[in-house]
Amino acid sequence: MLMIRASARCKLICFRPVVTMPNSHRHSLLLTLALVGSLLIGGCTRAYDVGDHVLIEWEGSIYPAMIIEVPGPGKVTVHYDGYDEIWDETVPRSRVKGRVEGTPPRPEPPAKVRRTAIQASKTNKYKIGDRVKVDWHREFYPAVVVGIVGPERYRIHYEGYGNEWDENVSRDRIQAR
Repeated sequence: MLMIRASARCKLICFRPVVTMPNSHRHSLLLTLALVGSLLIGGCTRAYDVGDHVLIEWEGSIYPAMIIEVPGPGKVTVHYDGYDEIWDETVPRSRVKGRVEGTPPRPEPPAKVRRTAIQASKTNKYKIGDRVKVDWHREFYPAVVVGIVGPERYRIHYEGYGNEWDENVSRDRIQAR
């Protein structure tokens, strides 16, 4: 039950509302106000889901990645933009630093990626600059090897197409020209 009391102050009469209610209702009201306040202060954020473009802390830097799986609470599996799927990994949500907005950062590859590429470049069949044919949906297209991403894994650029078509491929999809 709500009651309003009037009080006089100085020479002016003013009305000050005083709310009285049973303690159980007061406790519920305080809990509700605390919940609403925390939502307003903390904000509501959408949970991360498959297909979200996010920023991930990886080897001391922040890299853009795509969430490809949510294997359980508190972790996501990501594919780093521009990297081979051998670098896909499941990370705790604490390494997710937010969603990509605008142009994402492009830091240098981590040391372990560079080491793997250097080691593979010594033994791989194809080298950077080699002109090859690449199988794409059962049809071969002319391409150039533009990077070594791992053992018998290559970054290729399709001739006559924009960089958005570049991809990482394994040796079994490549033929010499």
